[in-house]
Amino acid sequence: MALFACALVLALVACLIPATKAAAYFSFGTVDVSLGSSYASLQLGASTSVSVSISPASSDQTLGCGMAKCPQVCDTDESVAAGYSCFDANGQCTCMGRQYSTYYPSAYASSSNSGVASAYLSGSTLVITANGVGSATITVGASLRQYADGAASIQVDVSAPPASNAGSDGSTGGSGASVPEGSSSALGTSGPNSTPSAAGIPQAATALESRDDGVNEQVLETSGGKVILAECNSYLDASATLAKIVGTNDQVIFWSGASSERPDYSWTFTGDKLADDAATRPFDPTITVSKLGTGNVSNIMKQAKDGIVLEFAQKGDLPGEAVVYVNVDAAYGDGSALSLYDFDEQQCAFEQVAVDTPVEAGYASFSLTSAPPARALSTDNLASYELEETNTPGAVSVSKQDNIADESANDWIVPAAVGIVAVAILAIIVVVLVRRRKAAAAVGEPAAGKAEVTPEEGKAPTDADE
Repeated sequence: MALFACALVLALVACLIPATKAAAYFSFGTVDVSLGSSYASLQLGASTSVSVSISPASSDQTLGCGMAKCPQVCDTDESVAAGYSCFDANGQCTCMGRQYSTYYPSAYASSSNSGVASAYLSGSTLVITANGVGSATITVGASLRQYADGAASIQVDVSAPPASNAGSDGSTGGSGASVPEGSSSALGTSGPNSTPSAAGIPQAATALESRDDGVNEQVLETSGGKVILAECNSYLDASATLAKIVGTNDQVIFWSGASSERPDYSWTFTGDKLADDAATRPFDPTITVSKLGTGNVSNIMKQAKDGIVLEFAQKGDLPGEAVVYVNVDAAYGDGSALSLYDFDEQQCAFEQVAVDTPVEAGYASFSLTSAPPARALSTDNLASYELEETNTPGAVSVSKQDNIADESANDWIVPAAVGIVAVAILAIIVVVLVRRRKAAAAVGEPAAGKAEVTPEEGKAPTDADE
C-alpha cells in the first residue's frame, strides 16, 4: 500500500514540472506579418514607405534532440552532410542541454512584377519604388525557427506622370530591349563620355529593365572605348562576355537589380586588367546582399550595431581586377565612412581590410581580385566580435535559468492543483497507515494494572522444585 501510494504521488507530482520550449519540437504557431497599408498608388519614378510589423520579434529556444539540426545521435551522416554539429568545443553532445538561444525572424520583400514596382525592407519599413506603368503585388514574408512562415501583401498601381519623361534625345529609356550583339547603342558612335555614375554604370547608358527571358545586354561606343552592360540573369555567360574585351581598353559591367540605372550591385572589369585565361575561367557574378548574412557570419553580425553583408557565389580568384559597387542607401546616408571587413572561415571572425570607404549617391565601392567568403561594410568594429555559439549557426547564445517555464504563467494552474491533490492523498494514506498500526499494537497489549503470568509461574511447586 505504501509503495503504491509513493508511486501515485511521484506520477502526479511529475505534472508540476513545467513543459518548456525544449520539449516542443513542432510549430509554435505562425509568424504574424502586418503592413501599414494594403494599397498604394504611385507615379512612375516615385517611391513610398509602408510600416511593417513582425511578431514575435524574437524567440528563445533550445536546440533539442530529435530535431532536424540535432538528431538523437549527434554524428549521424545526415547531420554531418547538412553541416550541423551538436558537439560543443569539448566534443560533448549538447542535444539535451538547457542552453537557450535567441532567434530572430528573417524577412524578405518580393514583387510579382519588378518592372512595375520593386521593394526592399529597411528595418521595420517597406520601401516601394515605381519602375513602370501597371500593377504589381508586393509580398512581405517572414520566417522564424519553429514557426510557420507568415506573409502579407500590398497592391501597387503605377501610373505615368502628367508630363512626358522623354529625354532630350527623344528616347523614353527603360524599354528593356537588348541591343544586338556587336552593334552600337542608339547613342551613335560620336563617343559620349563613359564616366560612371555612383552605381558604376556609364552616365551615357540608356536604362535597361530587368528581364529573364534571354540575354539582356547593351553595347555602348564611348570616347573611352566599348562598354558592354550585361544583366546577371540565368542566361548570362559571364566568361563569354569577358572574352570580348580581353587585352583591350574596353569594359564589361555586370549588374543586378530592377534596372541598370540603379542596380542592387554591379561589377566593372577592364580588358587590360583581365587574366589571359579569363575567357575560359568560370565566373559567377552573383552576390547575395543582406543585413546579417548566413551561418557564422550572421552570428557575429547580430552583435554589431549596423552592417551590410555581401556573400559571393564566386569562390577565390576572379578573372581579373574588378570594381564592385553596392547599393547601401537603405542603411547609410551619403557621406558615411564605412570600414570593410572580410570573414575568415578558419578563425570564424572578421578582419578589417579597408577604412573610410565613402558612400556616394547611395553606393559604396571597392576593388577585388579575389572573392572572400563574405565581405561586410559597417561603421562598427566587426573585428571585435567573437562567435558566440558554434553548434547553432546564426543564433546568439543567451543564458537562461534551468527552471524556465512556459510562456504563460497560467500554465502552472492545472499542474499545481494536481500536485496539491497528490500531497493531500499522501497525507491521508500516511494517517490511515499510522492509525492501523496503533490499533494493531493496542490489541496485543495486557490490561492496565494486571501483570502477565506465564504458565510456569502459575504452576504449584513440586518436591523436585524444592
